[in-house]
Amino acid sequence: MRKVCNRVTERARKAARITKETITYNHLALRLGKEQKTIQASNDIISKMLRLNISTSDKQSALELVTQDKSAISASNPEILGKLRSDIELVTLERLIEQFENLLGKRTTEETWQQLFNENPFMLSLTFGYPAIKVRDQASVGGKRLSGDGEKIADYLLKNGITNNLAVIEIKKPSTQLLNKTAYRGAVYSASADLSGSVTQVLDQQYHLQQNIASIKVNSRTYDIESYAIHCVLVIGTLPEDEDMRKSLELYRRNSKDVEIVTFDELLMKLKQLKQFLSSEDVIE
Repeated sequence: MRKVCNRVTERARKAARITKETITYNHLALRLGKEQKTIQASNDIISKMLRLNISTSDKQSALELVTQDKSAISASNPEILGKLRSDIELVTLERLIEQFENLLGKRTTEETWQQLFNENPFMLSLTFGYPAIKVRDQASVGGKRLSGDGEKIADYLLKNGITNNLAVIEIKKPSTQLLNKTAYRGAVYSASADLSGSVTQVLDQQYHLQQNIASIKVNSRTYDIESYAIHCVLVIGTLPEDEDMRKSLELYRRNSKDVEIVTFDELLMKLKQLKQFLSSEDVIE
């Protein structure tokens, strides 16, 4: 007991010495116009004295305390709250990327990916170049209401956050074959039946939504949606490794003016680029 107490005392004295030296230096440096020093977190008095392992319940309590008092913290220490928010966003994004990569390596169904998008709806907005807001998933675009049992069901219905113009998103599987395995002629590959059929499916959803928009708005009591030029997005498959097949895919989808085709690995790359951007020191500052 005596030895343990002596070690605690010595750690406290050492932390106190470091703190006193820093305070004294900064006191004089301020008057001499010199750069201030900061006390390193590893030399913090509490960690040096106690070296505590914080329990899960204590962490939860601390997080709740910060949440409840976020307005006061934002007013007095906005940089601390901003750093905490950035750290939380990064951790959440890292877990999402890990989950995304794990799913790409497995045999999955469309429902699996729809659940992932439902849990992380911001991923849907990465397919757009404008602020997008989710209106509804499994939306009926051929019935009287968005929540009805229409024969035409879109996986996701989003809208432009500024103009309210609608967008339809259809989710397929990463394993979906995008091009035929044999070349059509030379080094040219034609779109697979799954890809061309999915594009036609989305265009049909766009058509029915355009035809029924007036009744849908009234019956759903959703008036802040418009169908000026419905944006269509198809998330399907992964990029082929063969260069000729990649060229053929690019030629096909760049010529698809009404349906934007995005692959799952491209969406994963966008998530990684977002993580890299949020990890930048300039962004945090």
